[in-house]
Amino acid sequence: MKKFLMVPLAVAALVLGFGTAVNRPALADQSDKQIVGVWEVDAAAPYRPHLFTFRDDGTMTTTNPTNVQENVAAPHGGTNDSLGMGVWKTEKIGNDRFVVGTFEELNAFADNHQPADTLSVSFKVKITDSGNGFDGPASAHQGTDTFPSHLTGVRVNVDQTAVDAL
Repeated sequence: MKKFLMVPLAVAALVLGFGTAVNRPALADQSDKQIVGVWEVDAAAPYRPHLFTFRDDGTMTTTNPTNVQENVAAPHGGTNDSLGMGVWKTEKIGNDRFVVGTFEELNAFADNHQPADTLSVSFKVKITDSGNGFDGPASAHQGTDTFPSHLTGVRVNVDQTAVDAL
């Protein structure tokens, strides 16, 4: 009798979404994965360029050169920021498909390492027809301030010439 109960329970668990494979967000189709990879990104920001990494699970990371926000003349010597971490998804607007997302960087004052306002950046970019670039508006929020920005990305590819010369 117990064996007969186990099969319906297992089926019910799968249907209800128990287990990591079932709960993982699925991308709608292959075109949603075009952003996956590493990109060099020019951001309308005081520090450039950045590197963005988009993963197929809808998460991303971003980094820029270390200590670029330090400024001896600024209060507390400026700030240092962390690796940016965020999420992304695709969104269809009319006939166009965009990649939209938000990432955050934690900040700390350079001199005393105390927390400063978190930077939050939201973006809406469109991948170029070649699939090797993207472009679109962004908005940066830090404390009570909001700054308009723009992102232009170029995909990082294997340098086959350099590899062939090895």
